[in-house]
Amino acid sequence: MIYVLHDAKNPEKYGGLPANPSIPFFVKMFGKVPLKWLGGVGMAVGVLGVFMHYIRFGPKEVDKATGVKQ
Repeated sequence: MIYVLHDAKNPEKYGGLPANPSIPFFVKMFGKVPLKWLGGVGMAVGVLGVFMHYIRFGPKEVDKATGVKQ
């Protein structure tokens, strides 16, 4: 969540916001880095799968006489 504060030097006046916020170590090391890599690998595998499906089966062709996909 992002807050836009009128007085940014004293954030604790606004609903108990911390004066010096930080990201916990667990989130940095076990949440951000591995999940970012796993997401990238998953996206690359997905794109490769779509490409290989297109190479193997090709685009769908429509019979012009009947309008049915084959």
